[in-house]
Amino acid sequence: MPLAARLKRLREVMVNPKSGLPYSQREVAAAITAAGTPMTGSYIALLEGGDRAKISLDKAIGLAQFYGVPVEYLSENPDRELVAQVSSQLDLFEAILKSGAVQMRFRQAEELSPEARQRIAQVIRQEMENEGIVYDPGT
Repeated sequence: MPLAARLKRLREVMVNPKSGLPYSQREVAAAITAAGTPMTGSYIALLEGGDRAKISLDKAIGLAQFYGVPVEYLSENPDRELVAQVSSQLDLFEAILKSGAVQMRFRQAEELSPEARQRIAQVIRQEMENEGIVYDPGT
């Protein structure tokens, strides 16, 4: 699978939690730039369109961190097993989103007391920290 297809698939499946819609190229670029790696939406468009076949290491790292994938996934010739693994994770994530399971669980969580929701949020933040994931309540 070419880099263009891998990047486009990531952007289409990894939805913006605020809108529930896929990120725009501009939104992806802005988030990566805010995290310290300058990038533009037009650069992402070139990558996704296949007009730019190679990507610099710093840009690959920025994109990989944003999408939560190994940087090797964005290399020129990634390991086929890694591509298959990430693809299967994306397929699962997409199926869960399309099934509405996430929305149903959030609606059920609204029935919990505010204290219970705070405890659940704390557990999620703690597990993210344990996994080395930076918790950003603004995203």
